[in-house]
Amino acid sequence: MANLAGLLRIAIGLLLLAAGVLKAHDGPAATAATIAGYRILPPMFVAPLGVLLPYVEIGLGVLLVVGRFVRASALFAAVQFAIFALAVASLVVRGIPADCGCFGSGVATPPSWGHVAADVALALVALFVARRAPGAFALDRQRMTA
Repeated sequence: MANLAGLLRIAIGLLLLAAGVLKAHDGPAATAATIAGYRILPPMFVAPLGVLLPYVEIGLGVLLVVGRFVRASALFAAVQFAIFALAVASLVVRGIPADCGCFGSGVATPPSWGHVAADVALALVALFVARRAPGAFALDRQRMTA
């Protein structure tokens, strides 16, 4: 079970890392425009989130890949995936054809119930990783000696 948790942890970490790097490559203005397209947040939150979101995803991805602070990182990732699921569901329900922006502007992903299901599945996998933390291949498994 530790090997499965470790492999899932690394997979989620790589996914977040890729998503964050692609958003960072697009730049904060493009990320903010995508966030604004959801029509959920007040405008005063859109620009700061456009700056922060890529680097939060990159940081979470790195922590999960190397296996550091696994339980907290996986829980944070689960919450993030759940928020993404709710946000995409709101697009589907409201009939807004905005691109999700999951992997930056280079990968067009229209909102769908399948996308919502994928985000819910990722949240559940992240919860599994948190419960089984740290899993195999993690720095958290190493004993700290001075």
